[in-house]
Amino acid sequence: MKDRVFRDPVHGLIEFKGIDRPIADLLETNAMQRLRRIKQMGFAWLVYPGAEHSRFGHALGAFHIAQRVTRRLDLDPTVARHVKVAALLHDVGHGPFSHAWEHVFAGNDHERWGGRIVSENIELRDALESLEPGLPATLRAFWGKSYKPHFARKLVSSQLDVDRLDYLLRDGHYSGAGYATYDLDWIIHAIQVANVHTGADDPSDLVVDYRRGMYAVEQYLFARSYMYAQVYHHKTVRAAEWMFIKTLERFAQLAIQGVEPGGLPIAGEMARGVSVPVDDYLRLHDVSLATALDQWAGRDGPGAADPVLRDLAARLVDRRLFKTFDLGDDRAAADRLWPQALDVAEKRFPSHATSYVHLDTARQVGYLAADDEELHVIDHPRYGAVTLSRLLEDMPLGQPMAAIRLVCAPELVDELRPLVEHALGRGRGRK
Repeated sequence: MKDRVFRDPVHGLIEFKGIDRPIADLLETNAMQRLRRIKQMGFAWLVYPGAEHSRFGHALGAFHIAQRVTRRLDLDPTVARHVKVAALLHDVGHGPFSHAWEHVFAGNDHERWGGRIVSENIELRDALESLEPGLPATLRAFWGKSYKPHFARKLVSSQLDVDRLDYLLRDGHYSGAGYATYDLDWIIHAIQVANVHTGADDPSDLVVDYRRGMYAVEQYLFARSYMYAQVYHHKTVRAAEWMFIKTLERFAQLAIQGVEPGGLPIAGEMARGVSVPVDDYLRLHDVSLATALDQWAGRDGPGAADPVLRDLAARLVDRRLFKTFDLGDDRAAADRLWPQALDVAEKRFPSHATSYVHLDTARQVGYLAADDEELHVIDHPRYGAVTLSRLLEDMPLGQPMAAIRLVCAPELVDELRPLVEHALGRGRGRK
C-alpha cells in the first residue's frame, strides 16, 4: 500500500507508514470525512478570523502525538495500536458546533455517540474489524474507562493527553493567539510509565519526572489556562455560543410542540426524544446546521414562522451579536443585578426575556482532574511521589478564575448600564 503523508502546519509531516499504514484507511470513511465539516473551535472564528480549522485536522494531530508517545514509551504493539486509533477517532461523535450542541441535546454527548458510531456505522465498523477483529468493542472499552492497562486510556483522556497536547498548539496557531506555546518535545521526553499503585491489579500509571519535565508541564498548564481565559472564554465567543444555544433551544421547544420549521428534521426528532439512527446523526455537521440557520433567518426563503427563532437566527447569521457587561468575580453583584436585568428584558421581549438576557458564569482552572485522569509526579524534592493536583493547590494556576458576565441584546444595553454600575458599586460596567 502507498504511504499516506499529510503536511500539517503544527507538526510538519504526519505519516501513516509501516505498521501504521492500515490505520489511514479509517480516514476514507464518511464518519471521519464528516469531521472536515465541523470546526474545531466552535464560534471562535467570529472573533479570530483564522480559527476555521476542522476537527479532522485535530484528529490527525492527536494521532501524530499518539505515535510519538507510544514510540517513546515502547508500548506493546497491540496497545500502541489501540492508543493511536482511539486518538484518531476520539472526536468522531461530535455534533455541529461541538459543545454548544451538546448543551441543548443533553444526554447526547460526543463520547456516547462515538461509541455508537464505531459499532453501528457499517462502513467504519468494517474498517475497524479489518484492522483488528473486535476493535470496535475495544474502543468502547477504551472510551468507557474499562480498558486495561489503564495508563493507555489516560494517554487519550487525562490531565496530559494527546487530545489537549494537540488542540492547544493547533488552536493557538490558527487563532493567532500567543498564549499556547509550550515544549511538546520535552513533555513527551519526560512522560514515563511506572508502578505507583502498590497492590492493585493494574499497578502501572502515567508519571512525569519532576526534575526532568515539570517546568514543561507547568508551561503547558499555563498555556491551557491562558487560552481559556483569552480565547475559548472570550466574551464575544461566549455571547455567540449562548445565542446559538438559545436559537436551538427555541427550535427544540417548537419541535416538541410539533411545529418546528424545516431544515433540520433530525434535530427535531432528537428534541422529541426519538432514538436517531447513527447514519442520520452523521448527516449533522456545521454546514447542514448553517444552512438551516439561513433558512430560519429568511436568507433562503420566507424564514421561520416563529418570530423568536427567526430573529435569533438572523442575528447570528448576520453577526449582530449580543453585548456583555463584565462583572469580574463579583457573584454578589451578579445576584443583585439579575432580577433587575430580567425585568428590563421582560418589558422589551415579553414572554421570551430569557432568550435575550443571560448571566454567564464561565469558570476555568488550570486543571482539576477526576481520579481517573490524575497525573502522577515522581522525584519531587519535597514530596517524593505526588499527584499533579496536589502540586496545583499551591500554585496560582490551581485557583479558579471567574468570569461573570451579563449577556444581553444590544437594545437592552442603555437601560442595563446604570443598573450594572449601581450593582457593582463602583461604576465599572463595560459594554
